[in-house]
Amino acid sequence: MTKPPRPRVPFGNPDLPTTSLGRWLRVVTDGLVYGPPSAAINYFASSPTLVDPEAVWTFFTQLRTAPVQYVTDHYPVAPVRRRIITRMMHQAHSDGIEYHYDLSNDFYRLFLDREFMFYTCADFHSPTDTIEQAQRNKADHLLSLIEPKAGEAIMEMGCGWGSMLRHIHAATGDKGNLWGYTLSREQKAHIEQNFGFNVLLEDFTTADMGESRYDKIYSIGALEHVRPDEILPLLRTCRRALKPGGRLVQHFFSLNGTDPMPTSMIAAQLPFPGSLLSLHSHHLAMVQEAGFRLTHDSLHDYRPTLRAWFDRLVESRDEAIALVGVEHVNKYLAFFASSWAFFNLRQATLHRLVMERD
Repeated sequence: MTKPPRPRVPFGNPDLPTTSLGRWLRVVTDGLVYGPPSAAINYFASSPTLVDPEAVWTFFTQLRTAPVQYVTDHYPVAPVRRRIITRMMHQAHSDGIEYHYDLSNDFYRLFLDREFMFYTCADFHSPTDTIEQAQRNKADHLLSLIEPKAGEAIMEMGCGWGSMLRHIHAATGDKGNLWGYTLSREQKAHIEQNFGFNVLLEDFTTADMGESRYDKIYSIGALEHVRPDEILPLLRTCRRALKPGGRLVQHFFSLNGTDPMPTSMIAAQLPFPGSLLSLHSHHLAMVQEAGFRLTHDSLHDYRPTLRAWFDRLVESRDEAIALVGVEHVNKYLAFFASSWAFFNLRQATLHRLVMERD
């Protein structure tokens, strides 16, 4: 199999040599311009050989002193952060989605659960749960929130590899009334070839979903790619597309605190260029302004899922390198570890919302 090209990065200087000196020069320049988190991820990702997984995990997850953590969270200063992030928001959603998700279906299959291939937070009910059991726990909980019935028109925004569509189909026996949106050509091909669901290769943030067409609309890990100024228009589109009494279910993580553009959102451009999380308070305000009635808001822990993905990728590292190259593997190890720290510091929280249209 032909390896994909060397991974492009949203910013920084990827052309510096991958020698020890070149990587340290990149740490310095990236750190000064984009902040310590971005510099650290780029440092590990640019290694020409596989990094030591435990060294990566320890580096990102260890607790730092208050002054060091303050600098990590607040440098660059707010005006510079806004300028960098705003520049990244000029690109199309499809560019960022294809950059991340169209890497290789076989690569993702190495570390995701074997049953569903969910690439979103699982529900670990006990320390002995496998990632397969935890993802089934999550799927069952979401099923209880959606409450699908045969004959209902149901649409998923950002349908991944068809994981939840399959679970709903298994529960209702109804395939023809299930629809999904994706911007990933790889995922669309996978779903159509393996499951035969109705999949639209279209940006759901701008799509015309019709009027009073669906009984249920839901998203799992897709709202993170919806920018703050797009949330209210999307909610209004969903409300218009739902039948009276229809239900909207969303599974996503959002920022805590009051800063809408923290330093972590610069580092987030490395795996997800063009995406920007919103404050949870903003989500709730937009739900109310769109005219929905909020009936459920639960909190869930992403950390065990991230550790499980990290461990599985380490176990499959040789095969992963053969599929996508060592730099991609290094980047994902750094991505999972830094994301674990992001949630451990409570900079963001995974929520599940249920909204009803009157």
